[in-house]
Amino acid sequence: MSSRTRIPLLVAVLAVAVGFLAISQTYETGEDVIDELRANAQRIEDLDAVVVVQTYDEGEVSLTQRLRLTVLQPDHMRQEYLEPDYLAANLTLITGATMWIYIAAADTWFEKDLSELSAAEQPWLVFRQFLRGVEDEFEDYEFELLTSEDETLHLSGTPTNEDAAYGEVELWIDPETFVPARRRLFDVEGNLLVDLHILEVEQVGENTYVARAMETYDENGELASVIRYEELTVDSGLDPALFEKPEASDEASDG
Repeated sequence: MSSRTRIPLLVAVLAVAVGFLAISQTYETGEDVIDELRANAQRIEDLDAVVVVQTYDEGEVSLTQRLRLTVLQPDHMRQEYLEPDYLAANLTLITGATMWIYIAAADTWFEKDLSELSAAEQPWLVFRQFLRGVEDEFEDYEFELLTSEDETLHLSGTPTNEDAAYGEVELWIDPETFVPARRRLFDVEGNLLVDLHILEVEQVGENTYVARAMETYDENGELASVIRYEELTVDSGLDPALFEKPEASDEASDG
């Protein structure tokens, strides 16, 4: 398995959670579909959610993580761990090309410049690619529209450069909600990494849909994780002060 496919499971799947209602139309190419996906997703002005991730091992829950995710256009993100205890209060703040990470156990802030990183190298990209000021992971792929079966758009994406995080990416997209129904990620040798199924899609705003539950399966078809949104609000008028670094007792620079 290539090192550039070793993306944390949480990061690899959460991007598909939110979609927005699109005007019904015919799509001729995969790039048309991706353009529509981007255009609709970036209509959001802000989002706040508590995300719960349960990791499975041999059919049993082995780890539960809870985090609060907050994003604000055009380039702000806040991500705070709530559980487990050893991660609780760890905080990441990103505004533009500057990222601050707070490690609660050490009471220390780390600063990192993101301006020189490619899309595949960007931290927490799946949380940030809703944002208009952030290049999304699809920039490194060329998508082909394979079929439109059962009112679902089936796309295959192939890397266009060595910075791509995966090998092939397969998407099945609902053309009404633009919440993908399924997503499969492969490494550069064509081996399946993650098979994501998106469930319980519901409307949470006038033109906004969300998947309240998602399940990921490994290369053997075994359940690997279940992801749920316990709370979610969009376009609530978030205060930009949420994304400002507070005063800290100790600071360090990371690169």
